[in-house]
Amino acid sequence: MEQNPKQVSQFKQDWEAKKLLKRAKKKAKKSLQQQGFGRRESSMKVNEAVTRIANKPERRAAGRGG
Repeated sequence: MEQNPKQVSQFKQDWEAKKLLKRAKKKAKKSLQQQGFGRRESSMKVNEAVTRIANKPERRAAGRGG
C-alpha cells in the first residue's frame, strides 16, 4: 500500500491545523470563563470570533518588500 508523500503531508498539515485551532479555542474559552463569562456564552463568543477571522478577506501587508 503505497501513498503519495505529498498527499500524506497534506493530511498531516490539515490534522495539525485542526489540532492547533482546537487548542487555541479551548484556551480562549477558559480565559473568557476566568473573566466571568458562562460556559455557553464563552463558547459562542469564541466561535463568533473564529468565523469572523475565517471570513475576513486576506490582505497584503503594508510592510517593506515585494
